[in-house]
Amino acid sequence: MNLGEKLKKIRNEKGFSLRDLASQVDLSASFLSQIEQSKASPSIENLKKIATCLDVRVSYLIEDDEVKKDTVLIRKTDRSSIESIDSNTKISLLTTTDIDKQMEPIIYEIGPKGESGRDFFSHPGEEFVFVLDGVLEIDILEKKYILEEGDSLYFKSTQKHKFVNPTENMTKVLWVVTPPTF
Repeated sequence: MNLGEKLKKIRNEKGFSLRDLASQVDLSASFLSQIEQSKASPSIENLKKIATCLDVRVSYLIEDDEVKKDTVLIRKTDRSSIESIDSNTKISLLTTTDIDKQMEPIIYEIGPKGESGRDFFSHPGEEFVFVLDGVLEIDILEKKYILEEGDSLYFKSTQKHKFVNPTENMTKVLWVVTPPTF
């Protein structure tokens, strides 16, 4: 199942109409319908809002369902990923939902001027960011941190935060969140 099919399935299982879900995530019902039909892609911000409203992790929407395991090997060629055209960002999961985990490692590939979204996020937990290539600007409580290749940042997720690639070049980041939100 693709993102749109999973979204429609979980929305129906939870008893939400398109209009119900749209009003709760502040999007139009027609836009949600386009996502379900794979005719549009949500921003990272909107993907998180949708998953939170439906009480699922983002990874549930983009991965296949499997039985829980104690050890999982993910080859580079087998990573689950999603691209957000609105955010100019590709998110690749470095683990799967078929393991009970306490942290979520992710690779973000953020295109020129790509961003997490207009709004700040906050949620329980902690985050670790390591810039593999490029430049990343992270705003935490409206304080800007400019990270370059090799730089890292650790912060409490309860602080309002968002990110942007302020350059015209690709940025690649290892991002680890605990507890898993994807």
